[in-house]
Amino acid sequence: MANKLRAKTARVSFFAFQDMITAVTGVLMVVMLGLSLDLTQQASSASAVSRTNIRRQMEQARQQLEAHVDTLNQLQIKLNALMNRVFVIPEQDLSGKDVVLVVLSANNGLVTRAGQSNPVEFKVINGRTSFKQVLDSCDPQRDRLVFYVRPSGIDHFKFCRNLAKQRSYSIGYDTADEDRQYLLAPP
Repeated sequence: MANKLRAKTARVSFFAFQDMITAVTGVLMVVMLGLSLDLTQQASSASAVSRTNIRRQMEQARQQLEAHVDTLNQLQIKLNALMNRVFVIPEQDLSGKDVVLVVLSANNGLVTRAGQSNPVEFKVINGRTSFKQVLDSCDPQRDRLVFYVRPSGIDHFKFCRNLAKQRSYSIGYDTADEDRQYLLAPP
């Protein structure tokens, strides 16, 4: 019975319809491949241009950083020099004498007056010091000597103090660090 029903109906072939669908799908696939290749080439050329721009910007930034590093290094050196400075502010003396700061170490000494930015250096050579010349440039009636003594300069200090006492100078003293620079600030 089942065969009788099939035989009575007309048969339609969908083969031509399948061919058309397959052909249209193939054409669409070829068009999609062509478009994707075109987009890929445009993207690669755009990325090559952007890579070149990025490299150029990176090189400029690197050069700016190197210039800033040099500037920062110079500022760091200046800051370190300032950090090692100690400004000595003298107490008011009832006698009205001017303060002369004498910083002593084992092999040299520095003399500074208030308002003087460059200290005068005197050397210790073979146990002999030129501190006498410094005392010759000062006046015991007008100047008061304040010694800042580094640990290495104790013996040098004893000699200079005795020499200053012999010439009737008013004397004050304090300890000093080896690695610091001492400057006399105006009162």
